[in-house]
Amino acid sequence: MKNYKELPNEDKIAAVMEGRFMSDERAFAEQYLEALKANNYAVIEAFEALGDRPQQIVANKRHFDRAFAAFGFTDHKLTQYGWAEQEEFLDCETFSFGCGKKCNMGTNSLTIGRGPNGKWTYGLSLGTSNTGMGYWLSVFRTPHPSRHECLRHGLEKVIDWHTKEGDRKLPAVIKEAKDMLDTIMGRKSVQLSLL
Repeated sequence: MKNYKELPNEDKIAAVMEGRFMSDERAFAEQYLEALKANNYAVIEAFEALGDRPQQIVANKRHFDRAFAAFGFTDHKLTQYGWAEQEEFLDCETFSFGCGKKCNMGTNSLTIGRGPNGKWTYGLSLGTSNTGMGYWLSVFRTPHPSRHECLRHGLEKVIDWHTKEGDRKLPAVIKEAKDMLDTIMGRKSVQLSLL
């Protein structure tokens, strides 16, 4: 079987037309199709540098365009399997909630990070005694203009999720997140040391 990139444009067009792309990938698939139909080799080469088959090419193009537009990442790396490698955010900080010295209920944490263009985003790892949810720092998360705004939105999400889940075994998570939110919003006095 021939390598996809060695196929004639007509066969590539058919392969792309048969592809099942997510709604936000379709515009990139259209760009690639137009280049194939027009024999625009510069655009074809740029797309095909991003993968070995249509689904991978389009998904990686979507990823790298979002990484640049939302967070300013310009270094496009592929994993050994040809998929977009996760970008490394700058100035990452992780805040854990409700653990104290004994944390047997799992981790409840908020991680924030900054892209090269100064935009911030967050990832969460939230859990109760019977459910959980989480996602890592990603270029597909919402960009925030500052660390402060990012942290505020992330803390609100921690509070909202735990409030909706109603797990009475982890009240410390909500309390700690609310206290931190009040502090960063200036709603809580902070004791200063006299040195």
